[in-house]
Amino acid sequence: MVMQGLPVPTMESELRALAWAALLTPACAAYARFAARRLRPGLPRLAALFPTFPVFAYLPCTFASLHLRLFSTFFHTWLAINKLVLLALDRGPLHPGLPLLPFVLCAGLPIKVRLVQSRQTASKQQPPPPPPPVAEFLRPCARSALLLGFLAAAYPYTGWLPLYALHYLYCIQIFLTLDLVLSSVALASAAVLGASMERHFSAPLAVTSLNDFWGRQWNLMAVDLLRASAYEPVRARWGRDAGVLAAFLMSGLLHELLYWYMTLRRPTGEMLLFFMFQAASQIAERWARAAGLWRPPKAAAYLLVTVFMVVTVSEMFFGPFVRAGTDVRLTEETTALVAMVWSAAKHLIRPSGVASS
Repeated sequence: MVMQGLPVPTMESELRALAWAALLTPACAAYARFAARRLRPGLPRLAALFPTFPVFAYLPCTFASLHLRLFSTFFHTWLAINKLVLLALDRGPLHPGLPLLPFVLCAGLPIKVRLVQSRQTASKQQPPPPPPPVAEFLRPCARSALLLGFLAAAYPYTGWLPLYALHYLYCIQIFLTLDLVLSSVALASAAVLGASMERHFSAPLAVTSLNDFWGRQWNLMAVDLLRASAYEPVRARWGRDAGVLAAFLMSGLLHELLYWYMTLRRPTGEMLLFFMFQAASQIAERWARAAGLWRPPKAAAYLLVTVFMVVTVSEMFFGPFVRAGTDVRLTEETTALVAMVWSAAKHLIRPSGVASS
């Protein structure tokens, strides 16, 4: 199915959008730091930061490429606005006392500086922490790029696969793409700031528990912000289960917004339904574990959780995007990118002494 409404991306259009994002994001972040240093937390600070919100909400619309539109939605509309709202309330990862460059990078990028050793640890006269572990991010970058290349090359031959198997490949592609981009951003940020960054993923494709997947394995930057903005305030007043429901409700609403950015169609409510179903399943799993009713062997738990996630993602999450043709266009963009990189690599390794015919 061909997507309607979204223009075809060109090199010129995407470079122009990237230039605007590279200009407006630091400007808004610097203004937010300036305002936050001069205003007390609460309504005064929130009112001062509010003019930056429409800018971050509009930036994804400047991209025609679905991949860039997706990451702009995540970087700007989700994370940056959420961080600034928490800053207005004197919470979250941003603080007006941060130096300008770390503040701007932490506001506009999905990065989280790894905490240094505590005073108690330092008092034991242990050696200082090692320099930023560049290899920690080089490995996932290289691995994800290589596996994405294989996946893009294999997609033309997947027509015979059943639907769930194809959607499992989509899940792998989403993880590899996110891991490649986020690890690359963390690698560059670690080099600029001279600080160690926390990973966004652990092992989300090898989990044995829904609680483990959503709470400790998948997209930990988003998890931290959802915990600060939805889970903790609601839990403090109405309990743990209500906090879980609030966090998944907020995530569902954000994914409904993502659906609009990616398709320019009216949200269907299926994203919200998917995340609320995941919240109910996570709560039920924890209850069952506490009652001793859910303690399968590790291999069986891995198989059951994987099947559950693939089926629910296939039926409830991918459905709206597939009907809009988003999966086809994302695959085409991935294939085109791999072909461009492969062509450039062949050009670079071509012997300089061989003349082209």
